[in-house]
Amino acid sequence: MIITDDTLREGLQTPGIAFTRFEKLKLASLISAAGVKRALVSYPSAHVSEVEVTREIVKANYFKETFGLGRTLKDDVDTIYSTGANIALHLPFTNERLDEIEEVIRYASNLDRIVEVALIDVVRYSTEDLFRIMKKIIESGADVIQVPDTMGTASPKSMKETIKRIKKNFQVEIEIHCHNDFGGAVANSISAIEAGAEILDASVLGLGERNGIADLGSVNALLKKEGYNTEINEYNLKVLYDYVIELVMSKVGSDHFLNSFPVFGKNVDISTAGTHAASPGVFESKNYSVNVYTGRAMVKQILKSEGIIIDDESLSKLVKRVKDLSADTGKAITRKEIIEMV
Repeated sequence: MIITDDTLREGLQTPGIAFTRFEKLKLASLISAAGVKRALVSYPSAHVSEVEVTREIVKANYFKETFGLGRTLKDDVDTIYSTGANIALHLPFTNERLDEIEEVIRYASNLDRIVEVALIDVVRYSTEDLFRIMKKIIESGADVIQVPDTMGTASPKSMKETIKRIKKNFQVEIEIHCHNDFGGAVANSISAIEAGAEILDASVLGLGERNGIADLGSVNALLKKEGYNTEINEYNLKVLYDYVIELVMSKVGSDHFLNSFPVFGKNVDISTAGTHAASPGVFESKNYSVNVYTGRAMVKQILKSEGIIIDDESLSKLVKRVKDLSADTGKAITRKEIIEMV
């Protein structure tokens, strides 16, 4: 039974949260000490700080398997590869350019790294489309398929049935990644493991986009209760949780825990990932938390809501400045700060 810790990457998408290089490295050290062997630590194409910290984590050999995440683009693959990390890729939020995506996965699979590909919001697919796309991804050379409930709307029953169908038809390792919008992340993750998924993605305190994903401590306790060997050290896990709670309290305060409540919490309607803001029709929210994972589309939307229009060159400079400031300070950047930069 394998648990992937996603605190360093998914956790950075928590509304109001940003990490400095020092905080990321300390987190990596504590996550490793807790017994985690597999971690997704960054989104290297987002900012140079993500590249640098990934290289340091790989060099320190904190994890048996370290991954960086990127889009199914050759440039993203090259950037992740340059860090020494294994390659995790996500599909776009539409089913366009599948031929190009297959080429990118083949390119990545010819490198000396593990290649994992995430489908993106598995509940949106019909069984026919799911199997068609999975077949193409596997034939292109992916070693692991991640099955994410991106919008957090799945149920334990539907997740279990989906994983059972996949495992019946494909010989490939499956990683489960469940969001908590409806409060089902932990239950959905455990159901997926019971149905045959080999890898479970989780984060400390369930930190992540909107109101987060499955909580590491919770899934660890439940899996151990069911007889799975997670290799997690509970004492060191508590040390890790104490540090993350300290970070959360210093950056966003105790309101985080109320705002991250499923269904009704404010964070359910807040996006951080730049790819989400760039996917109209999929993510309807125009409420944003801004850090190094912010993209041009998100900043442009923020400016538009303030009645501000700038040219493309100025937008690129502004986005870089926003990312630099967030990486340096370990803070999310406010709308007021963005307007002052303009």
